[in-house]
Amino acid sequence: MSASLISANVRLRKELRTLLEPEGFKVWEAASEDQATKHLRQHPFRLIMLDLDSAEHGRHEAVKALKTVSGAPLIALGRTDDDADVVNALAHGADDFIVMPFNPRVLLARIYANTRVLGPARPPAAAYVLNGPVRVDPQRHEVRIRDRIVAFSPKEFEIFRLLVAHKGEPLANKHLLREVWGEHRANDKHYLRVYISQIRKKLAPVNLQHSISCVPHRGYRMDPLAEDDAPTRPLDPPAAN
Repeated sequence: MSASLISANVRLRKELRTLLEPEGFKVWEAASEDQATKHLRQHPFRLIMLDLDSAEHGRHEAVKALKTVSGAPLIALGRTDDDADVVNALAHGADDFIVMPFNPRVLLARIYANTRVLGPARPPAAAYVLNGPVRVDPQRHEVRIRDRIVAFSPKEFEIFRLLVAHKGEPLANKHLLREVWGEHRANDKHYLRVYISQIRKKLAPVNLQHSISCVPHRGYRMDPLAEDDAPTRPLDPPAAN
């Protein structure tokens, strides 16, 4: 597997390379997000690790720019004790956040959780997961609502797949967090709030943003849908002259 390390800090890049190469990763380094963006357009990677402290164009703009050109899981690293920094990085597309200095074993566990290279073998996924007009294809990582494909990031897709598969049932926060991020994130409810908000925004053009509801003191639930739900949003009428 290939990993892209993006940091102006040579020492940090060396530390990450030393950690990843024994795990079988082929590592490519970039000193800036601009350099990385050009390379990512041409070369697919299985993992992106971004040092937010050395981002040239702003911490969150760097995340957004990289996720625009690559669908690979992006782990942001930064020195912070402010939860708002973590939430903002996730809101702009990061799949996980590691506070530096980091524990190497914890970092590897996060990498495995995001790239899904370890863990117990899972049974083959069903062909499709359905809820009314919603069709989730686990093999292709594709969500189709009637004739429209809705693009989700890897983490958004996993959350949405679980909600669709258990339509009508409230899924506990801890259950969703364990399934999508692993045991180490089981108490990080703010991750879910950010991602559920992003999923709802992506469902808005097909009028399904209210199909996912918060169940107080429990978690989240997706309503069972009928086939004729989710009409596409009508075009705005032309402006009067």
